[in-house]
Amino acid sequence: MNTAIMKNWHISNTSDGFTAPELVKHTLVGEIFNDSAERFSDGDRIRTSAIQNIRILADHKIIETANTQYVIYPENIDHEYERQYPGAYERLKMTGGLTHEANSNTNC
Repeated sequence: MNTAIMKNWHISNTSDGFTAPELVKHTLVGEIFNDSAERFSDGDRIRTSAIQNIRILADHKIIETANTQYVIYPENIDHEYERQYPGAYERLKMTGGLTHEANSNTNC
């Protein structure tokens, strides 16, 4: 599985306003660094494929997609996203599906 670090990140979704909530896919958007597959240059802004799992570790979280594990740190959250959704990093977890009170449809 590929690995990378994501900075200036936020969670986005594919909601069009008509899709049932349980069918909405969530993605991670941000600047990628240390891409082990060397698909992207450091600092490239990307949108991941759908988030499949979130693992919570001591000082960071790992966002898992189909082929990549993205490491995120609370200090690297998009500042505007955190302003709009205070405590977004702390509330980000998986419980059967993505649980995140800040399910924004922020486009980059």
